[in-house]
Amino acid sequence: MSLLRSIRSTSLLPQVLAAFSAFALVGCAEDETTSPTQMQTSTLVDVATKAGNFKTLVSALVQTGLDKTLAGPGPFTVFAPTDEAFARLPAGVVASLDKATLSTILTYHVHPGKAPASVVTGLSNAPTVQGESIGVTLDSGSVYLDGIAKVVTTDIAADNGIIHVIDAVLLPPSVAFPGTLVDQLKSSPRFSSLVDAVVKADLAGALSGTNEGKGYTVFAPTNAAFAPLASTIVGLDKAALSKILLYHVAGTKVPAATVVTLSAAPTLEGGEVAISVANGSVTLDGEAKVLRTDWNASNGIVHIIDSVLTP
Repeated sequence: MSLLRSIRSTSLLPQVLAAFSAFALVGCAEDETTSPTQMQTSTLVDVATKAGNFKTLVSALVQTGLDKTLAGPGPFTVFAPTDEAFARLPAGVVASLDKATLSTILTYHVHPGKAPASVVTGLSNAPTVQGESIGVTLDSGSVYLDGIAKVVTTDIAADNGIIHVIDAVLLPPSVAFPGTLVDQLKSSPRFSSLVDAVVKADLAGALSGTNEGKGYTVFAPTNAAFAPLASTIVGLDKAALSKILLYHVAGTKVPAATVVTLSAAPTLEGGEVAISVANGSVTLDGEAKVLRTDWNASNGIVHIIDSVLTP
C-alpha cells in the first residue's frame, strides 16, 4: 500500500493537513517580514539621533531639511561634530546663521560615498557634498581635518553610510569663522595650550579687537608644538610670555598668497619672522612648518604651525 493510501486510510489525515497549512502560513509570514519594502533600516540620521551626543547636529540637519537627504540611499560619509564641539563656538552663533549658510557648513561635513577610516587616512583631501574639499593630515598617529578637527571615533556604521566623530566644527574656506581670532582658536581643542598662554599673558582682549581695521595674522602653534616647552612656558612671567606670543602675530592680515611672496614678516614683538618656501611647503625661521593656511576669522587670519617660534 502506498504512503498516500496509508495516510488516507488512517485518522492522521486531519493532522497532516493542519501541519501543511501551518507551514504555508509560516512561509508567508517570513516572506512578508523580509520584503524590501517593509525592512527596518538605520540611516545616518537614525544612528546620530540614537547616539545622544549629536543633538545640535541633528537639530541643524532638521532645520535645513538635510535630515531627509541623509536618510536617503546615499551612501555618505559624515564627519560629525559632537555637541561639545558645537558648544565651543561663540554662544548663539548656530542659531544666528541663515538657512543657506548653515546648509553650506553642514554639507561641508559630508563626503559623497562610503569612506572608512582605512580610506580616509590615505587621502590628502576629501571632496564634500558642499563642493570644496577638506584637508586631511596625520599628526602623532591622529587624523586631523583642515588642521583643526581631530577624528576621535571612526567607522560608526549606518545602512546608508559611515560616521566619523570629530571634536571641532569645520568651516569651508569660503565661509569666515563667525567670531574673533580668540573665539576661533577656542573652537578647536588642538589649540588649548595657545589659548591658555594668550589668556595668561593678558592678550585675549587685544587679539579680539580689529587693530584699527588692519586685523591680525596669527601663526598658531598646535598643542603638540607646545608640548616640548611646557615646563618652560609655565615658568615664564607675563612679560616674557607676551614677548614670545607677540612674535607669532603680524599687525595686519597676511593671506597665504602674500606669505609665499615674502622673505620675512614683521611681528608685534618687534622682530621679523623669516619665511622660506621649498617644494610647496612654507617654513618660518627655518624650523616651523606651516600646516594649514587661511583659517579666517572676523578680525584676522590664522596659519597653523608645528613649532613654537622664539624671538
